[in-house]
Amino acid sequence: KWDAVATCFFIDTAHNVVEYIEIISNILKDGGVWINLGPLLYHFADIHAPEDEMSIELSLEDVKRIAFHYGFELEAERTIETTYTANSRSMMQ
Repeated sequence: KWDAVATCFFIDTAHNVVEYIEIISNILKDGGVWINLGPLLYHFADIHAPEDEMSIELSLEDVKRIAFHYGFELEAERTIETTYTANSRSMMQ
């Protein structure tokens, strides 16, 4: 088990974000910390996949409710302006 898990631009890559939260909960020690940074821009919104690959795309409030269900407590929350892979000094903006 781990003391901490950090996820960056990650949880919205899931077909089922609930599974990701459950796994993160299971791999943390009691009192462990999950730090997350990134949007909920689900990658599967427009993909037509078989029924067994449907995407569960929850709102931020729903993600928080699921996290609370798995025993997480929200210690701090803030929104920051960020880019994914952009370089502010690049000519390509």
